[in-house]
Amino acid sequence: MSDSTAMPSKQSTPLPPSSALVHLDSELTITSADNKKNDLGKEEYYSADKNEVDVEYASATAMQDDQPVLVDGPLFGWVVVFASFTSQMISMGVCNVYGVYQNYYFTEKFQGEATTFQLAWIGSLAIMALDLAGPFTGSICDYFGHRQSAIVGVIIMTLSLAAAAFATQVWQLYLTQGVLYGLGGSLTYFASLTLPSQWFTKQRGLVTGIAISGGGIGGLWISPIVSKLLSNKGFKFTMLTMAIAHFVLLVPACMFYKTRRETGRQRAKRIKQFGCRKGESLENEKKRKFIDWTIMKDIRFSLLFVAGIFVVSGYFTPFYFINSYAIQHGVDKSTAALMIGLMNAASAVGRIVMGLVSDKIGSMNALCISTFAATLTLLLLWTFAKTVAVMFVFSIAYGLCCGAYLSSTVSVSAAIAGLDRLGSVTGILYAGMAIGSTIGSPTSGAILDTIGHGTDYMGVIVWSGTVMLIGSLIQFGMKFATNRNIFAKV
Repeated sequence: MSDSTAMPSKQSTPLPPSSALVHLDSELTITSADNKKNDLGKEEYYSADKNEVDVEYASATAMQDDQPVLVDGPLFGWVVVFASFTSQMISMGVCNVYGVYQNYYFTEKFQGEATTFQLAWIGSLAIMALDLAGPFTGSICDYFGHRQSAIVGVIIMTLSLAAAAFATQVWQLYLTQGVLYGLGGSLTYFASLTLPSQWFTKQRGLVTGIAISGGGIGGLWISPIVSKLLSNKGFKFTMLTMAIAHFVLLVPACMFYKTRRETGRQRAKRIKQFGCRKGESLENEKKRKFIDWTIMKDIRFSLLFVAGIFVVSGYFTPFYFINSYAIQHGVDKSTAALMIGLMNAASAVGRIVMGLVSDKIGSMNALCISTFAATLTLLLLWTFAKTVAVMFVFSIAYGLCCGAYLSSTVSVSAAIAGLDRLGSVTGILYAGMAIGSTIGSPTSGAILDTIGHGTDYMGVIVWSGTVMLIGSLIQFGMKFATNRNIFAKV
C-alpha cells in the first residue's frame, strides 16, 4: 500500500452530499455526485468544518479494493517542492549556462580547432539525451520510485563532469558533458518535474512552476561562477568543482523525495500478495507496458508533442548564443555572462508567475500565451538589440515569457493523461522535444558559421523565431481541439 493510506488521527463527520468533484485521474474528467456514493460505489466523506469531500479520510478508511484518492494539504508536499527546486537548480542550471562554456571553448580551449557548429553540439547532445531518454527515465520513476531514480541520476552526472575535466578533444566532451550528463540529468529531471504534482491538485501549476524555476535560479548564480572559474582557475578545476557540487547538494535533496501514489513495483507486489482492487484485473496488469504509447492516440497530446518539436528547436538558441552575440557587439565577458544569468532568473520568475496564472485561466491557455509571447520577443526585441540596454531588456523579457513553457507542459500533460502515468507521458513528450533540441542549436550554429560568417546573427534570430511561431500556432490548435470557445478555461 502507498503512504497515503495510513489511518489519520482524526475522523471526519459525513454531511449530506452535494454536487462534488471526484478527482481520480485526469483533471479533464469531471464527475458530478448527487448521492451518497461516488461513481466507484464508495461513500464520500465530508470535513466537519467545510462542505467538501475529505478524500484523504475516505481513502484511509477504504477497503483494500478501493483506489486511494489524493487531495491538497500535507505540509510535507512543500518539502518535496523545495527538494525538486534544488535538483532543478543544479542540473538544469548547468544546462542553461552552456553558452558560457561554449564561448570559452571557442575563444580559448579549442580556439581555431572547432567551429561554433561543432561546439554547439555539446550542449545540444546534453539536452537531446535528457529529452530522448524521457520515456524510459519517466517510466523508471513511475515503476521504481522518484527517489531511487533521482539518486542514480546524480551519480551519473557527477561522474560525467569528473570525466569531462580530463577531456582534450571535442568528441570527448560530446560523450561526457553531452550524452552522459544528459542521461543522468534525465533521471533526476523527470523525478523532480513530476513528483510535486502528486502532492497538489488545485495548486499544481504553481508548485510545478516553483520546482522548475530552480533551473532559472541556478543559471543566475552558476553563470558568473563558471565564467570566473574558467578564467581564473582553468577548465579542469572548474569541471571537478561542479562535479563535487552536484554530489554534495543533490544527494541530500533527493533523500526528501517521497512518492504519494503507488509505484509500479509496489502495485505489482500488492496484487501478488492481496489481489486486485476494483477496476483492476490481472489480465490488464500483465498487458501493462513499461512505456505507455497509447497516449499518442489522444489528438490533444499528439498536437502538444508536435508543437514541442518546433518550440524547442528555437527555445534554447538565446540561452546558447546571447553570450557570444553580446561579446560580438562589444560587451565584456562578465557582462555577457550576466545576461545569461538574468535570462535564467527571469525564466524562474516567469515559471512561478505563469504557474499562478495557469491555476486561474487553465494550463493550456497559459502555455499558448507564454509561447507566443516568447516568440514575439525573439522577432521584435532581439532583432533590434544593438545596445547593452536593449540586450538586457531582451534577456529579461525572453526569460519571463519562455520560462513558463516547461512547467505548463507538465500541467497540460497531467490534465490530459492523469497522474498514474505522468512520468511516462511527460517522458514521451520530452522525447519529441529531443528532436527539436537536436535540430535547433546546431542549426543556429551552422547558420551563424555560413550565412552569418561568424558575426551576423540575423539568420539565427529569424530561424529560432520562425520555428517557435510554428509551434505556437500548433499549440493554439491543441487548445481549440479541446474547447472551441476561445475564452474557455482549459
